[in-house]
Amino acid sequence: MEVRLQPMDGNGQRCLDFKLELSHGIKPQSYVDGFGNHVHYFNLVRPHSGLSVVSRSTVETGLGPDGDPGEELVQDFLRFRSPVKDVEGVRELAARHAITDSTSPASVENALDELTATISREFTYDRSVTNVYSAVDDVLALRAGVCQDFAHLFIAAARAMGVPTRYASGYIHSPGERESTASHAWAEAWIAGRGWIGFDATHPVRTTPHHVRLAVGRDYTDAAPTRGVYVGSATSSMSISVKTRAAV
Repeated sequence: MEVRLQPMDGNGQRCLDFKLELSHGIKPQSYVDGFGNHVHYFNLVRPHSGLSVVSRSTVETGLGPDGDPGEELVQDFLRFRSPVKDVEGVRELAARHAITDSTSPASVENALDELTATISREFTYDRSVTNVYSAVDDVLALRAGVCQDFAHLFIAAARAMGVPTRYASGYIHSPGERESTASHAWAEAWIAGRGWIGFDATHPVRTTPHHVRLAVGRDYTDAAPTRGVYVGSATSSMSISVKTRAAV
C-alpha cells in the first residue's frame, strides 16, 4: 500500500510537522515521486483483521507565491487520458468559456473563474451517483458528482481551452465545522507569469488559505491519498475521518 498524506511545501504553504502512524508495528519506506509528492509505502503480508493509518500534520498556509514559478513539465498537463477525456461535452464546455486573449494572465484567470462558477451552478454535488472510477463523460451524463468529479471536469475543459491543468488532493478547513468525512480535491491551472493557481469548482472559489494540498498529478490516479491491493474477505469495509483546526 502507498499513501500520499504528507502535505507538500511551496505554492503558498509549508509543512511544519508530519507524523504517520501505522498499526501492527509497520515501518513505512518513502520516496518523492515525479510530481514532487511525498509517498510512503508499506506491506502487511501476515493475516490481520484490520489496519489503521493515521496522519497528523501542521501546515502554514497563506504564504506568498513561489519566487520561481517555473515548471519544466507543464506541457504534460495538457494531455488527455481517462478519466480526464476529450469528449464532445468537454469541448462544448470549453467553447462556452473561450479565452479572449491567451497572452493576458488576467484574461485566462477570468475565463477559468467563469468555468468554475458554471460547473458549480450546472452540476449537483451528490455522493451517491459516482465512484472513484467515474470519468468525465459519466459526470456529463449524470450532471452530478463529487469534488473529485468536478476537479476532473474542470481539468478536462481547461485543457481543451489550452491551459495546462493538474489535479490536487488535500483538505479544506470549513470555519465552524469540526470534522469532515473525507479529503477534498480541486484543480490547479498553470498561468504564465503567475504559476499554479487553484480553482475549487465544488464551492466555487479560487483556493484560499483554508485549502491544504497533499499531492498533485495529472488526475486522481497520480494523487490518490491512499492506494493499494489487498487479498481477503469481500465483506471488508473502510472508514475515513478528517479533522482540521485553524490556529488562532
